[in-house]
Amino acid sequence: MSLINGALQIGRSAITASQAAITVTGNNLANAATPGYSRQNVHLQPTQYTEVAPGKYTGTGVALSDVRRQVDDALNGRIRTAVGDSASWLVQQQTMIRVEAAFNELTEQDLSTRLNAFFGAWSSLQTQPEDIATRNVVLQEGQSLTNFVRQMRSELDGIRQDLDDQVRYQVQEADSLADQIAQLNEQIVVAEAGRAGSAAALRDQRDELLKQLSELINITTREVDGGSVNVFIGNEPLIQYSDCRGLSYRESEDDSGNQLAQIIFTDKNQAVDLTGGKLQGLITARDDRLGTLIDDLDSWTQAMILEVNKIHSLGQGLDRFSSITSTYLVDDPDASLAEINDTNLPWQVDNGVFYIQMYDANGDKLGSPEMIQVKIGIDGNDTTMNSLATAINSIDNLNATVNDAGQLSIDADSGFTFGFVGPDDTDNETNVLAALGINNFFEGENAFDIAVKTGLTARQLGASANGLTGNGDIAGRIADLTNQGVASLNGISISQSFAAIVAQVATDSKGTQDNYSAADVVVQTLQLERDSISGVSIDEEAIKMITFQRSFQGGSRYISLINEMLDELIALAG
Repeated sequence: MSLINGALQIGRSAITASQAAITVTGNNLANAATPGYSRQNVHLQPTQYTEVAPGKYTGTGVALSDVRRQVDDALNGRIRTAVGDSASWLVQQQTMIRVEAAFNELTEQDLSTRLNAFFGAWSSLQTQPEDIATRNVVLQEGQSLTNFVRQMRSELDGIRQDLDDQVRYQVQEADSLADQIAQLNEQIVVAEAGRAGSAAALRDQRDELLKQLSELINITTREVDGGSVNVFIGNEPLIQYSDCRGLSYRESEDDSGNQLAQIIFTDKNQAVDLTGGKLQGLITARDDRLGTLIDDLDSWTQAMILEVNKIHSLGQGLDRFSSITSTYLVDDPDASLAEINDTNLPWQVDNGVFYIQMYDANGDKLGSPEMIQVKIGIDGNDTTMNSLATAINSIDNLNATVNDAGQLSIDADSGFTFGFVGPDDTDNETNVLAALGINNFFEGENAFDIAVKTGLTARQLGASANGLTGNGDIAGRIADLTNQGVASLNGISISQSFAAIVAQVATDSKGTQDNYSAADVVVQTLQLERDSISGVSIDEEAIKMITFQRSFQGGSRYISLINEMLDELIALAG
């Protein structure tokens, strides 16, 4: 009788194991398209043998020993790193696409076209200095150029602000994911409680969250006893068992005064070392790519303002001045004009001279131009705003004062006018008038606020170098800036300098595209490798299902046979 009971137990184990195996196979098939699902395999083993006769043993059936997830933790770690790199390059590529659209080069609606038109208008004015229509074209082209520069700077600022907003949003997403992973750690440890791998669904969920987190920020993981996973960013722990330090941001002011988000660990307000992930890509695009580009555009604009104004400030228009006031303010009128920190001027004043020519009521010259020398670094007695005003005051019929705001005002006595003249040797020119904002063409300090000087009229355009209305030498010098190297741009021209910025944008855009393509190939390759290990094959699972089905049928038929034998035995006993 015991043999029959043992035989029934064998059939029962076959049915039970087959049912469990079919369930696992069915679950695999059901999740074939589920992202992050890891294929599970049934592991069967024979039960303990029993002795049926002296020295003779038979099996007692089959047992389900384990249901294991088919995963390669090392491969998953490589995938997470690759996903983070890909996400970083993708956001940088997308940023550079927007930047290229803002520059809009190689069209007729770009800054290069407007720059050429602006200097071309000055070239036309050189040959027609008395023509009012030509003078008006210079003003119009100047306004078109400055409007486009400000618009471009505004678009770049907008892109940068969008990136900063995304940083703030994505760090909240990363913090939420980290909290969920910490909670799953606790659930997995409780669910498994010494039975490794029994919380397969929770582990799949955690792996998927780890992948999502790695897309946002560079992480490494290490599984510890009990089934929990410790998560690190660089060498700093983020998650240990169910404890999460948290991720957030703090405001940080850049050199331009912009408030930008910086990623920190919430618990200690400690900066996070970012080396990959979308957050790293956002911050790199915001600070390095956009930040550097905006700085380059500002530096280029500042150089153009200075170089055009330096020449224009030493020119004369059809109308001369009876009064003029500097645009830029000086914080300390007794400080050397070379000390930007003390004066707060946008530009450092250099050594040299300029002249002032006085005119009578009939517009006739009064003697020769009076020289004003600006001393910087010569005898330890640098020119200040106050000493400059004193020097100008020494000219008859001319008065110069420094007001409380730090502006220099120059006024001619009634019935007199004046104009500015440069030295014959251009190497001896000083940029003091341009630096102070006297007789300038442009106002503003960078791409954010550049504009044609408020109130500047066509008749006031400084085209003449000697005061004669038919002279266009100053206009010609400004026109030559398009191709002539200038000191403020390290010896290259204004046009060449902007072309270098455009070329750098194109290079960065191509570089981010290539890097993203390469990173994406790595992700796809690793994902295929993971699919071959952890992915579900419909065909393989169908074959397994048939196998387990046959096993179930065999076990059922076996029990039926034993039952028939038992009926016959009972009948014989009766």
